[in-house]
Parts: sequence; C-alpha cells; structure tokens
Amino acid sequence: MHLSFSLHTGVRIFVGAIFILSSIGKFIDSSDAQYLVELLSMNIYWLIEYKGIIVLSITILELALGILLLFNRYTFWSYLASTLLILSLSSVLLFFKFQGTQVAACGCFGAFDILSGPNATLAKNGVLMILIIYGIYGNTKQAKTQLVD
Repeated sequence: MHLSFSLHTGVRIFVGAIFILSSIGKFIDSSDAQYLVELLSMNIYWLIEYKGIIVLSITILELALGILLLFNRYTFWSYLASTLLILSLSSVLLFFKFQGTQVAACGCFGAFDILSGPNATLAKNGVLMILIIYGIYGNTKQAKTQLVD
C-alpha cells in the first residue's frame, strides 16, 4: 500500500513539474507555439487575430495545473483539465500530420524544447496521457479508500 501511495505521489509531482517547465519555457520563448497557431489559422481564419492570447492562455493554464498538481490541490479536476489540454493539443498536431503539413517544432516546451518534432511530441503526449490516467485512477482509488475509513 505504501509503494502505491509513493508511486502516485511521484507521478503527480512529475506531471506537475512537466507542466510548470513547459509553461516557463513558453514564457521565455513562445514563437514556435505562435507559429503553430498561425498554421492552424490557415484553416480557421479568425485564430490569427488571437494567436498571442491563445498561447498566453495555454501557458497560464499549464502553469496553474502544474502548481495545483505539485501542491496536491484539486487533483482530480487538475488531472481532468490536463487530459483535455493534452488531447486538444495532440489533436492539432494530428490534424497537421494527416493533412501533410510539415511542422518543424510545436513549441510545446518553448525555450526548453527537446525532441520537438511532431512525432516526438505525440509520443511525449502519449506518455503523459498514460501517467495522467494512472494519476486519475490512483486519485479516485485513494478517495474511495478515505470514504470507507
């Protein structure tokens, strides 16, 4: 039981740290993320006017989710919002991949972008989704255990 608790805590802290690192990187350099929104605006025209606001909103949301997960506050809702955020960003990359548009970098980590190609980013998002689903499972299991006690 103790091993499971520490593993869930480790996953929560790791995912929170990833979101915080991503948001800090985008605060330093968000040009690649804004370029991705520009590419998307070729199909959804009104996005070009709001590219700065969109990237800033995603950055602030990532920072807030990372802080909430790191400090173990509203974990279920933080994991749920993280799932929706990762799915929405991955769907944009998949849209470009299926459309045949070449995207050099997605800007997901801003200045700290490592392995920034679309395939590597989708793989990183897949790993994050697995960790988030494990975190949701652990959070609901832990909440049920607390209700019984």
